Amino acid sequence: MPKETRLEEDAVIYQPRQKLTEKQKLKDMSFQEKISYLWEYYRIHAAVAIAVIALIIYLIYELMTPDVKTQFYAAIINNTINDQVWDQYTTSFEDYLNLNPKTEDVQLNYNFYLNASSDYSMNMQQALSTYIAAGEVDVIIAPESSFKEYAYYGFMEKISDQIPTDLYASLTDNMYMSNTEEDAENNVYGIYLTDTKLFKVNANNTDPYILGIIANSGHKENAAEFLRMLYNE
Repeated sequence: MPKETRLEEDAVIYQPRQKLTEKQKLKDMSFQEKISYLWEYYRIHAAVAIAVIALIIYLIYELMTPDVKTQFYAAIINNTINDQVWDQYTTSFEDYLNLNPKTEDVQLNYNFYLNASSDYSMNMQQALSTYIAAGEVDVIIAPESSFKEYAYYGFMEKISDQIPTDLYASLTDNMYMSNTEEDAENNVYGIYLTDTKLFKVNANNTDPYILGIIANSGHKENAAEFLRMLYNE
């Protein structure tokens, strides 16, 4: 018995729907509609592809680029010497230690200006304290007015315990003596750099600079060699 309906049995509504291909969909669209459609359809795919490519590039870079390990780090406080001079000494000491420039370096950081009551000075003080706590700083080079506080509060190692006997004996006229918060006895905690070529020729100050070896330094032998290089040139 024929179906009772207002539509003919072969009306479009009763015909099986055919799934349009992407090509057919695009054929009936305007140019602007095509752009919008393609963007909506492919943007997730594109984002995933870009992310995958970026990850691959990053992994290749990490694998191909060796980690550079710092073999000596000096924190220079309230520097008065031209930056280019320090950069030259950085290169000279890297050569002196015969380091591999691809995997090892020396850092002489002359950006610690702590003599001003400013946000920069406070930030630098916090940064220096963090670096020292992390064992990243090997020596501090500072004017005596600043150095004495680091020595008194136990930041420095006794120089006699850290440098070879011959070097220690040659520096007797340049030793900085101090007691500490926990030890009332005076010991050598620093070496004045006034008589080095570096400071004689380049420094502009009346407050003598002192080098001290940080107690938790990981490169104390290189700290001693830096002193030797400065006094032998």
